[in-house]
This record gives sequence, structure tokens and C-alpha cells, in this order.
Amino acid sequence: MDPGHNASAARVFADVLAEFAFLFGDAVPAVELPRLQGKGYLACLPITGDAEGSLAIGMPEELALRIAANTLGMEPSDPEVSRKAPDAIREIASVMGGHLVSALSASAGALELSPPAVFPLEIADWERLRADPATQCFAVDEHPALLRVDLAPGGRST
Repeated sequence: MDPGHNASAARVFADVLAEFAFLFGDAVPAVELPRLQGKGYLACLPITGDAEGSLAIGMPEELALRIAANTLGMEPSDPEVSRKAPDAIREIASVMGGHLVSALSASAGALELSPPAVFPLEIADWERLRADPATQCFAVDEHPALLRVDLAPGGRST
């Protein structure tokens, strides 16, 4: 992916987390990102149009619970928060996708989003994603998070 797109994606990631979930993230080298401990989530959002690809966000369950609690205005220990965590992650991915498409429209052309899906993220898959040079790594209020945007020209014909 274009290095300018990576910079836009990182900026959108940090801005949406701050504005939507009241969390703050900083980019960190992959070697500084801790291993996934326990359960994790992966949100995937397909991108189509003049370019094709996807937005993927990986995080441990603990961060997903913080996002859900913050967006719902509840305490992380509230039982409702764990039930709503996948929905909160899906919503964060959707908001990020919308902001990213707006940020990239000048250079990538017309882009469209499909609804995001959330999947369990296993430790082995976390490590593969974390070690991939195309993945951007973040520390979000001391929790690890992964961001990967794959976008290739092609898509629909003009």
C-alpha cells in the first residue's frame, strides 16, 4: 500500500479512537507490542470501488471491553459490556472505514464500504498479523492493537 495511505490510516485510527471511544493510541514498532494474552477480536471491513481491499483491526478482549464501556458510558465490569463488545468493535471499524475512505478519496478514487464483520482472533493469527510488515502496531492506553489496510488499484473499470 502507498506509504501516504498508511500515514492516513494511522491518523484516522488514532483520531477515531480518541473521538469515539475516548482512548489514545500511539504507533509502536512490532517488536515492542506485547503478545496477545487470552481472547482477541479481529474486525474486517471490505473496501471496493476504484481500489479494492480491506481494513482490519485486531485487539485483545480487554481493549474491546474498554471500547464498549467507553462508547456505552458504562463501567468495564458491567455484564452488558462484554455482551456488547463485538458490536462496539464493529462500530469502531465502520466509523474508521468511513473516515479512511474520505481521507483516501483524492488519491484512491471512489471507494465503497461493506459492513464490518468481527471474528475471534487466536494467538497464532495475532502473531502472524503482528509480524507482517504491512501491519501497523499501536499501544492504546497500554493495550496492544493492530491495524492493517490493504488497498490495491483495480476495482471497477472506468
